[in-house]
Amino acid sequence: MTPNTETANRPANARQITRASVVLNPNGGSVPADGRQMLEALLADLGVSARFEVIDHDCEAACQRALEQEADTIIVWGGDGTAACALNTLGPDDPPILPLPGGTMNMLHKLVHGGDLDPAECLRAVLENPVEMDIAAGEVLEHRFYVGALMGGLTRLAAPREALRKADIFQAVTEFGEANAFGLDTPMRCIADTGNQHDAQALGIFLSEDPGRPGFDVLATAPEGLLDLAYTGLTGLLADWRNAWGVERDFASRVDVEALESTGIEATLDGEPVTLPRNARFVLIRKAARVLTARKA
Repeated sequence: MTPNTETANRPANARQITRASVVLNPNGGSVPADGRQMLEALLADLGVSARFEVIDHDCEAACQRALEQEADTIIVWGGDGTAACALNTLGPDDPPILPLPGGTMNMLHKLVHGGDLDPAECLRAVLENPVEMDIAAGEVLEHRFYVGALMGGLTRLAAPREALRKADIFQAVTEFGEANAFGLDTPMRCIADTGNQHDAQALGIFLSEDPGRPGFDVLATAPEGLLDLAYTGLTGLLADWRNAWGVERDFASRVDVEALESTGIEATLDGEPVTLPRNARFVLIRKAARVLTARKA
């Protein structure tokens, strides 16, 4: 799923983009090996001068270096996690971010750019007709996420899924065994501001796909046995566990989550692992950041 947005009322069509800072994640799931050279040539063809900051191990530092350059926009080429890092690092008074799809899922990018996720086409369309878009976020204990939060043992699938994406089958199998994602030891209870309560072994809180309906899509699953959990786990590893059998759904703008048998909650926020306390509240931030798009309201 993708995060909710509202297109800003302030027009950006008159914006003349001639200078850009580029934050490039060379390890993005779909960034080609010659990505920098390709982007340099495309920007030159479009009449945009650019300074590049390549992420090594510190995305925030790269974003800060990009911010030091005088630029009309900061282009961020990477996956959802890279985009989230940039959105969290840069403030509302900084140049707007132009996210380019360079990850595996690219859920945020699908909302920003629509169905066409070719980076060159996205870049060309935005630079020819930039429109500012407000991006919503979820927040829990001062941590913000722009795509979704996952909680429970199934969050341990992040490492084997990354290995599988890189076609390292042996590493994927090794990571999967070490993850113990099938351990039935993560019971949680979530209560939405709708009044609905869900007991779950795995819980997802995603920003809504519908721009006209801000909120969280809440998905909870409580498999009745190892076979059900195995099915859900393999779906999460190979595709998207939100489409698995037995997932309950809700819609909310505030969600309280409690770990029933542990002192903390295993979670990933936009793919980044965190450990939350036993009780955690998720709230919706309707206008958390802004990006550039070519889409109209």
